[in-house]
Amino acid sequence: MREKGLAALIVVSGPFYERPGDVAYLTGHLPPFPTSETEPPLCGIGHGALLLLEDSTLLLVDTPYYRIDCVVASEVRVARDLWGAVVEELRAHGVRAVGMVGTDVCPAEAVWRLEDAGLRPIPADRVVRSLRRRKSQREVELLRRAAGCAREALLAAAETCGPGVTEREVCAAGTAAALRAGADFVRYLRVHSGPWSAWPTRWPQATDRRLVPGDLILLDAIGACEGYHFDVQRTTLVGFDQLPWQRRLLEATQRALSRALGAIRPGARVAEVVATALGAYEEAGLGSYASSFLGHGIGLETVEAPYLRAGSEELLEEGMVLCVEPGAFFPDRGGASLEEEVVVTEDGCEVLTSGIPRRLWE
Repeated sequence: MREKGLAALIVVSGPFYERPGDVAYLTGHLPPFPTSETEPPLCGIGHGALLLLEDSTLLLVDTPYYRIDCVVASEVRVARDLWGAVVEELRAHGVRAVGMVGTDVCPAEAVWRLEDAGLRPIPADRVVRSLRRRKSQREVELLRRAAGCAREALLAAAETCGPGVTEREVCAAGTAAALRAGADFVRYLRVHSGPWSAWPTRWPQATDRRLVPGDLILLDAIGACEGYHFDVQRTTLVGFDQLPWQRRLLEATQRALSRALGAIRPGARVAEVVATALGAYEEAGLGSYASSFLGHGIGLETVEAPYLRAGSEELLEEGMVLCVEPGAFFPDRGGASLEEEVVVTEDGCEVLTSGIPRRLWE
């Protein structure tokens, strides 16, 4: 803050399941209520706001029902009008220009309230997010534990897959297993079967479609444990007999993942890692079907920077935790994707999700 000439920061985050990271990183607070429509005097429901000054921190929460045993702040105050309380505090401290962290989370009405009061918010996301990118050893261990919940979810889901079973039944089995393993919540467990496996994302997460022999099934477990998120994907098959095109797809995806992991190290350009993975698909004649989005960071949020995308000049750093997820998809036929969580180490990377078989159909 001093380097940027900022006397104060206002940090804004969303609820526990949707962009809580910046406030959670600095205080441990995870807003428990969903973001909701404003109806004065209730403003800012589902958000948390942290006022960070040189010698103190004030955490503004939208409900008295927060986990006081988890929160670290000089003072915590409940505010029915969160944005009005922010304005009041900044005025009381004589602050006119304030650094804002969470510019991509903070509602427009909060910015308008600041500006109407003569205050000037200055984008300062990198002040906090540059710290969040590199995980401490304690954070890595929390992410490893969270990955254990994903393991149980995927194993239970894969075991449930069989002819006549619905996607919803598979989803229910995996979700229950994750919660039994200690997950705070399961954001969703995507079950995309048959031609739907060609969709890397879809709503709803699971349907009433019944599995049939020969179906490819994408399973993607996403949730959190002790605030830290998990996001692990596997592809499986109903039955043991693979069609030639399925075999080519599954084997190319295995190679793409292995090559990507082998390319990860401190100082590596993201674009180089992505190109290494895509090369495996090109060699198999599947380049035009492969996704150029290879993954993302993970931590207190499911999707964090850096994004592993083609053309990115971002350099990997030791301590980053990444979700690496190569995939290729045949429209209207099926697709395959594999996702591992890894931490970038001094000389490469360590897989945090190694306990989950990559060939669930065997």
